Amino acid sequence: GRHRRTGPRSGTRSAGTVRYVSSADDRDDRDALGKATITDAATRWADRLGRWAIPEEILAQAPVSPWQHDTAMFVVDDTLDRDTPAAEIARAVLPAAGGSVLDVGCGGGRAALSLVPPAELVIGVDQSPAMLAELARATAAAGVRSTTVEGRWPDVADATPVADVVVCHHVAYNVADIEPFLLALTARARLAVVLVLPPRHPLSAWNDAWRHFWGLERPTEPTAGDLAEVLSGLGLDAERWDVPRPPLARATADTGSRIPSARRRLCLTEDRDDELASYLDAHEPEWSDTNVVFRWPGTAGDA
Repeated sequence: GRHRRTGPRSGTRSAGTVRYVSSADDRDDRDALGKATITDAATRWADRLGRWAIPEEILAQAPVSPWQHDTAMFVVDDTLDRDTPAAEIARAVLPAAGGSVLDVGCGGGRAALSLVPPAELVIGVDQSPAMLAELARATAAAGVRSTTVEGRWPDVADATPVADVVVCHHVAYNVADIEPFLLALTARARLAVVLVLPPRHPLSAWNDAWRHFWGLERPTEPTAGDLAEVLSGLGLDAERWDVPRPPLARATADTGSRIPSARRRLCLTEDRDDELASYLDAHEPEWSDTNVVFRWPGTAGDA
């Protein structure tokens, strides 16, 4: 369906970076909120996501955190396709000119920059200063204004400007406390939220490798269907599309990063690189070739 803007457009915002540092009180509030989920679907989501925790004895011997991200994998480069289904779904509700996009968990800005034009202001939220620097570089190269907010969503939601459209690509599977996350996205969107994720947890591509190297059975849930149930339980009227996965940043195809990246993901040490290389030659991870796109109306224009 179509979404109408019901509130006035906001004025011009100056570019800059807001840094947010959470306090102990904030953490207490989040802990209390996490214990009081609104829907059974959100409880199931959190329980299923919690099963992805890596056993402490494996984490303790890992040379580097398996959860860290390489900025180069998320930059805006010549692989960026501005005509993907997800971009078209977001662009369908953006103003023809002068619109704004808030990209939560923005990385280097690939989701937001696929909407430039018509978007003329990009607001990026990420916990990584390096990712935000990449977004600022990409928006400057594209000739549009940007504002960046460093911190964790939804902790920084109140410090983040409202936008016409909020996009959030490949973040949801990192969020156990999903309800306040989704509601904060909705409250910052005048027109719509467009959320993208794979049909199943992206790290499930490594499940066979975890079994091989560690004898560890990894989960397969939650799924995009579980997220749909959370959205429905919150009363968010979300449309759903299953679409082909767009091209990834050029650095993802760098063969030189293949072993170090897999070693990090699997908490292995360098002395197992030969075994890892042999394993990958025979068992390349099978990534999903589709994404799921959800779009639902925002509420920032209702005030």
